[in-house]
Amino acid sequence: MFLKNMSRENKTLNLREGAFPIKMNLIFNETSLKDIGQLKDSITGDIEISLISKDLFRFEGTVRAIFIDQCQSCLKDIQVGLNFSSNLAIKDETLMMEDNSNQDQTHYQNLEYFNIKQLIEEEISLSYPNIVKCEEECMENRPNTGKEKNLPFKKIRDLID
Repeated sequence: MFLKNMSRENKTLNLREGAFPIKMNLIFNETSLKDIGQLKDSITGDIEISLISKDLFRFEGTVRAIFIDQCQSCLKDIQVGLNFSSNLAIKDETLMMEDNSNQDQTHYQNLEYFNIKQLIEEEISLSYPNIVKCEEECMENRPNTGKEKNLPFKKIRDLID
């Protein structure tokens, strides 16, 4: 089954029914993710969901998005581009507590009302950088104002020495 350009309105699938593999070209124009930058254009992806067994599916594909965020050093607006591949297992959420498989990459969700956007947003939040900087050495490249930094513990160390 191939679904092309699955938009925001058609994001729920019943993974307990249908033909596999399911291949999709995704486009999401908005995200409900908090604490990351603003989505610049849209989230796009080429994904495939395959059936492995009754309650086990495999998700693999590539997701791309560009966000506008602020450098954590100088506060300039910068673009944060994400382009990552994902390969993980999908299991029903009722199996979460009893799952002893120790798989690192497992996504739990209701398989009858599987929300593909929720999975994509989870993968984006895991791939989004923890530290956003406009340059690798942003703090070192800032002009020196000539003021000495306030180092309160340095004075205490000087007294001890």
